[in-house]
Amino acid sequence: MLKLIVDNDQNQNNPFAVTCRNSCDLFDGITGVCSIHQNVNVDSEYEAARCGNFLSREFKELSTNEHIPFKFSLIEEEADYLLDDEEIFHELTGSSVYKKEYTYPNQPDFSAHRDDASWFISPCGTFACWIVNQYNKPQRVPKSMEDAVKGWSKKVYKSPIPLHDHKSSLSIASKMAWVIDEDGYGQYALLVNGRISSISSPKPKNWKK
Repeated sequence: MLKLIVDNDQNQNNPFAVTCRNSCDLFDGITGVCSIHQNVNVDSEYEAARCGNFLSREFKELSTNEHIPFKFSLIEEEADYLLDDEEIFHELTGSSVYKKEYTYPNQPDFSAHRDDASWFISPCGTFACWIVNQYNKPQRVPKSMEDAVKGWSKKVYKSPIPLHDHKSSLSIASKMAWVIDEDGYGQYALLVNGRISSISSPKPKNWKK
């Protein structure tokens, strides 16, 4: 059973909680919000755990002054329904990209900005995404999502392609990626300038295969 801290006041006052407010350089102390994502609970450890853009204030490359991504695990509390929230991705701030005509799903409207990404169109032709495969072994495609080997969430499973639609808006649909980790488990994430960002379900600390 997963658990998440939901007492925002406690998190805000706890200097040891790894949250956007306490630990991320992207947190804007003046406005009290994340500087690149909208509608983020900056006092949530879950939000910090699933954000691929998290820049820890504690871990820096002294030689280049560049930030090293912080590695997270979920803490325990009864809130695993959050891992299957349909609204799992944050829209980036700034002006929305407007196009008169979108080529999605037949072609991506935006580049993946990475060499290991390939564009995948579902057999039904209704959705598409990038495939980023970090698993170095061959995998068979399950007959269905229900038949796939499940991970720590019902929408995290072993498959070289996604078997369910991410249902993202057109403005970010061409930035969606099915990311397969080193153990063969895939899940959706958002590609931001080639970087894997905003994964849908961070792996719980104590999860075992």
